[in-house]
Amino acid sequence: MLTIISLFFLFIFTLINALFWVALQYTQKRHEEEQLRRFFLAERVIHERDETTLKHLMIRPSLISSATLLEKGEVIIELPFAKMVEYEGKTFFIHLPPPKPPFGFKEPHPDFMPPKFRDVEVLEDILEQESLLLWAIVAGIDTLILIFFAYLFRKLLPLYRLKNAIRLFKEGDISLDAPSNGKDEISEVTKEFNHVLEKIASMREARSLFLRNVLHELKTPIMKGSLTCESLEPSHEQERLGRIFVRMNYLLDEFAKIERFSSGAWSLSRIEYRFVDILDHAYDLLLCDRDTFTLKGEESGLIVLVDFELFAIALKNLLDNAMKYGRGKPTVVISLDSIEICNLGDEMSEAKRDFSKPFNRAYEGSSTGLGLGLYLTNSIVQKHGFTLKYSYQDESNCFEICL
Repeated sequence: MLTIISLFFLFIFTLINALFWVALQYTQKRHEEEQLRRFFLAERVIHERDETTLKHLMIRPSLISSATLLEKGEVIIELPFAKMVEYEGKTFFIHLPPPKPPFGFKEPHPDFMPPKFRDVEVLEDILEQESLLLWAIVAGIDTLILIFFAYLFRKLLPLYRLKNAIRLFKEGDISLDAPSNGKDEISEVTKEFNHVLEKIASMREARSLFLRNVLHELKTPIMKGSLTCESLEPSHEQERLGRIFVRMNYLLDEFAKIERFSSGAWSLSRIEYRFVDILDHAYDLLLCDRDTFTLKGEESGLIVLVDFELFAIALKNLLDNAMKYGRGKPTVVISLDSIEICNLGDEMSEAKRDFSKPFNRAYEGSSTGLGLGLYLTNSIVQKHGFTLKYSYQDESNCFEICL
């Protein structure tokens, strides 16, 4: 908005001064024509020896020689037998002798000859041009425009700062304090925005503190259970119980990562990796083997520029859903521009395909969860600049990550 307003004021300022310049040129032209008319009248009056009329015309004979004026002055109007010259801020009318007729040329009748110069060679205009008023008006208008622009710019500058603060807030920076010293509507909006930021920061700090306390309190019994499990006699049940505690400990770490990602505290560290290496890490997170899935396109040698941990979490969520809600063996298809994870099963309802919400109401109250995994996967994929798509064909649900 500030840019548009600045360009608008620049246009108005330029237009007004351009119109002033046109008006000044027009006025100057009319003044020169009026001067020429008075010089012609004065020339006639001089020949008639009428000094009173000459004074009314504001014209007088000049003592400056025509040679000096022609050498140092600026010619304004040039006529066949005269020149109007500007010199030292004054205007002069110089008589010129008529050109000599060529050999054999017969002089015209005296009535058609230019007036002969008897006593006066140079006339001087002593009437001052009243352009000061026009300059004063334009200067006043320009000053008013600049003052109004400065006032408006000063009033809108907090709005510009507020826009930048909102943009930074969108990017995750909540430690902002947009200045709001005025008493107008923009300042009031800025003050309310600062109050909202303070409340959000307080709520985020409370949530973070609560989550840290919960994770800390849960880690203690899990650690004790893991140590107790290790003290038991080796058996199939002991091994299974140990894997459960390992899984619970991993889930707590994953919840901590998810909290960091959701709050915007996790910045991407993108490096090139082989996709199969990230896939193997996703298998490890699921505590499953490669044989759990059918892998196609492994020979493509796909290289992806991603954050290893975050992208592995996204893959793990898709693989986990394929195992839990599908029939048979899920399939992972790797190509040069996409990664597709498919499983046989019922088609996902239209209401559940909105992955932009952290808690999809279509999941609430069911035994299948709240849809948080797909939301996190979609958020991670979008943060990398990729796209998550869903399709259903041949009784198969397919989630495709378009690279």
